[in-house]
Amino acid sequence: MFEFAPVAMAITTSSLNASRYVKVNDAYLRLTGMKWEDIKGERVITSGDFLSPQRLERRRLLDEEGGYELQEVELTHADGTRIPTLISAQRTEVGARSYDVEIILDISARAALQREMDAALIAAARTDVLTGLPNRAGYDHFIASSVASATSNGNCLILAFIDLNGFKYINDTFGHSTGDHVLKIVGQRLRDGCRESDFVARLGGDEFVVVLTMKQQDSEAAFPAFQRLMNTIFKPMDVNGTELSIGAAIGTAHLDAGVDTAETLLNRADRCMYEAKLIGGVNIVTDIQLA
Repeated sequence: MFEFAPVAMAITTSSLNASRYVKVNDAYLRLTGMKWEDIKGERVITSGDFLSPQRLERRRLLDEEGGYELQEVELTHADGTRIPTLISAQRTEVGARSYDVEIILDISARAALQREMDAALIAAARTDVLTGLPNRAGYDHFIASSVASATSNGNCLILAFIDLNGFKYINDTFGHSTGDHVLKIVGQRLRDGCRESDFVARLGGDEFVVVLTMKQQDSEAAFPAFQRLMNTIFKPMDVNGTELSIGAAIGTAHLDAGVDTAETLLNRADRCMYEAKLIGGVNIVTDIQLA
């Protein structure tokens, strides 16, 4: 039964400082990538590892209670990778000698699933439920790394702050459901009008941001790109049989590498957007114009 058990099992001597392999089954060898001829009679752990608090606690349970159940332990595969496991152990006396019998469960799949769940929860926390775009948290996460990256590699980073014109009227006149539909359409138009490498987010309300990253020599293409986005926002949209139009004020700011932070970059784009609001109509104002 021991040799052919489907789970990894090992029998070792019970000495604290010099626990050695007595017997392992095939499942253990498959799990660890080890060969029996290489570990037979050898120490289970390298010197110093036995002093880890986790191992000392497992040793205490064996010495005082005769065993433990389902302790989380990371084993090291022969190739150096770490294997998350759950280990249960039982102290067994044979004559004057004592041995520890371990049963090891590979929980790599569970650990991978947990990582996927954690990633999904993080993604959900950074996504705007209404539009499916990144939300403020998603933007904050993106812009911090993008500013650092552009500062180090010399790329041009251009941020556009977009505030819709006439959205409050639509929301108040036709109701929040219609307003939500308009925001969805605008979000989709912005996403469709950008390159795959561009970043689009909804900060909240009727405020959106678009971040372009490009080579310095290509930065002049940013303004025409924002003009195209403005035009696509301005196109009439059909919402439940009603044709609606909406405008926008856009303020843009170019990253001043080594000077700007994520916060100052957004603040400058925000000021440009308000300048565009004051001018009225459908306007784009850049920080270069205000310099």
